[in-house]
Amino acid sequence: MHGGGSFPSSIGRIEHGFHVRPDLVAVDNNINPREYLDKFYLDTLVHDPLMLDFLMNLMGPNQLALGTDYPFPLGELQPGKLIDSMPYDDKIKERLLSGSALEWLSLEKGLFM
Repeated sequence: MHGGGSFPSSIGRIEHGFHVRPDLVAVDNNINPREYLDKFYLDTLVHDPLMLDFLMNLMGPNQLALGTDYPFPLGELQPGKLIDSMPYDDKIKERLLSGSALEWLSLEKGLFM
């Protein structure tokens, strides 16, 4: 949630530990931690265009989904406004606004039209 918290900004440190201290970091797993980035989803509730761009570059649109913070009061007043304001093409915006969530939930878009 919330753009993955501190995880995205610390993947470099985690990967560094994997390479230089495998005795501590890679004890039970010899797969680079960066290779797991496409195995989970993060939400886009980051309130910052630079952070959303960072997540897009790190994770790609297929691993990002609209976040709302519901029922808490710190979400966007208009969910998706940050995504809509970004210079991404319509296909990427659709992926962020609904496609990733539909994929994760194994639902077809047609159910909601």
